[in-house]
Amino acid sequence: MPIAKTKKELLDAMETEYHALKKCLASLQADELELPGVCHQWSSKDVMAHLVEWKKMFLGWYEEGLRGNNPRTPAEDLKWTQTPLLNERIYRKWKDEKYEVILAEFESTYRQMLELTRSIPQAKLFKKQLYPWLRVWPLSRWIAAQTSSHYRWARTRIRKSANLRKKTPLAS
Repeated sequence: MPIAKTKKELLDAMETEYHALKKCLASLQADELELPGVCHQWSSKDVMAHLVEWKKMFLGWYEEGLRGNNPRTPAEDLKWTQTPLLNERIYRKWKDEKYEVILAEFESTYRQMLELTRSIPQAKLFKKQLYPWLRVWPLSRWIAAQTSSHYRWARTRIRKSANLRKKTPLAS
């Protein structure tokens, strides 16, 4: 999917990828949601928790930026080159949570991101360096990274894992 150039394109991409991911998840049996191997040791449930946590982090950074602060991204003690460590922390934080809780959080953070995006004027969404924490990117790219692009990544991983399981005969 190309990079959104308008607010409508950004919102359309968010909604399209959201629905595609939900359809992919609906195709899985309940027990498949917790099978490892979707992304390294992560299950589909863990991938969904990953999406939740990244949206929560983004929403926190945005709120902090609105208050005039410059939040440290991706975490207070980590640099962007250390995202594997951050992702491992996210995995450990959520790994024992029930899928229903994660799905409810996913729905909630999706709605928050959608409402936020709808509320921001197009000029602000696409202005580079609107806030110092955005660095050189416009807000729209950060939003896409936490929604449509991330949803597409998750759907691709989940679908590939499910297809691989279907092709691999069970050991007897």
